[in-house]
Amino acid sequence: MQKTLVLALAATSQLAAPPAGATAMLENYFECTTNEGVTFNDVVAFKNEYEAAVQAAGIEGYNLKVMFPVYDSQIGEGHFTWYGSFATNTVWAQAGDWFHSSEWPARFNAMMNCQSSSLWRADD
Repeated sequence: MQKTLVLALAATSQLAAPPAGATAMLENYFECTTNEGVTFNDVVAFKNEYEAAVQAAGIEGYNLKVMFPVYDSQIGEGHFTWYGSFATNTVWAQAGDWFHSSEWPARFNAMMNCQSSSLWRADD
C-alpha cells in the first residue's frame, strides 16, 4: 500500500509546491515498535546499515533518524519513531521506488512493526 501511495502522489502532483520563495522538504514519520527479541541497539545498527545502502544506491538528499522516547506517558515498551527527510519530492519518489524494489521491506518487517505513518511538507 505504501508504494501505491508513493506512486499515486508523485503521478498526480498531489504534493503541493511550496509557496513562492520557500524551499520545501518532505518529512516521513513512522511510529514503530520493536519485534520480540529486538533491542534499541539492534534498531540503531539496522538504521546504520540501511543508511549505507541508501547511499550506495546513489540516493542523495535523504536523511534518516531513529528517535527513542525519553518520556511519553502514552506509549509502551519498544516504541520508537523512524524519521526520514527528503530534500525534494523527486528524492522521496526515488527513495520509495528503490525501497520497494529491494529486499528492505522484508528486513524492516523482521525488525519492527510500524503501526502508522505520516508524510509532512516542511516549508522554510
